[in-house]
Amino acid sequence: MTLKSGALPAAIEYQEERTVGPSLGADSIRAGVAASIGGLILVVLFMLGYYRGSGVNAVVALILNMLLTMAALVLFGSTLTLPGIAGLILGIGMAVDSNVLIFERIREELRLGIDVPKSISIGFDRAFVTIIDTHVTTIISSLILYITGSGPIKGFAVTLILGLLINLFTAVFVSRTIFKWELSLRPNMQKLSI
Repeated sequence: MTLKSGALPAAIEYQEERTVGPSLGADSIRAGVAASIGGLILVVLFMLGYYRGSGVNAVVALILNMLLTMAALVLFGSTLTLPGIAGLILGIGMAVDSNVLIFERIREELRLGIDVPKSISIGFDRAFVTIIDTHVTTIISSLILYITGSGPIKGFAVTLILGLLINLFTAVFVSRTIFKWELSLRPNMQKLSI
C-alpha cells in the first residue's frame, strides 16, 4: 500500500494490527452501559446528599435529560457505540454541572438574606449566562469533531450535542418549573432545602 497524496511514494510497514470481534465489542458496550449506570447512581446519591430536597429536583431533571437524549437517538436511528456512550456520560456531567451552578447561585442569594422566591429567580437568571456559554462552546467543539471526524468520533459528537441541547431544556426550564410548582404549593416558603 502506498500513500496517494504528495510526491513521496512511501510504503507502509505494519507494526501492529488488531481485530475486534463482535463479542468483544458487545462486552465493551455492556461495560460502558454498566459504567454509565453506576456513574448515574453515584451522581444521584451525591445530588440527594449534598442538595437534600433540591437534589430531588436535580435528579428529576437529570433522569429526564437521559430519557430525552435516548429518545432522540432512537428517533434519529443512531446506533449506540462506545464513543456514543462516552458522549452520554459527558452529557450527564454537563447536566450535573448546570444544576450545581444554579443551586450554588441560589445559595449565594439566600446567604445574602434574599427571600426564597427571589433567590430562585436570581439564581436561575445569573447561572443561565454561564450555562449558555459552556454549552455553546462545547457544541461548537462537537460540531468541529462531527465535521472533521470519522464514524466513532461523529457518534460521540452527536450524542454530546443532543445531550447538551436537551440539557438546556431540562436544567433551565424543567428545574425552574419544579421550583415554581413547589413555591405554588407553599407560597410563604421561608426556607429552601438546598
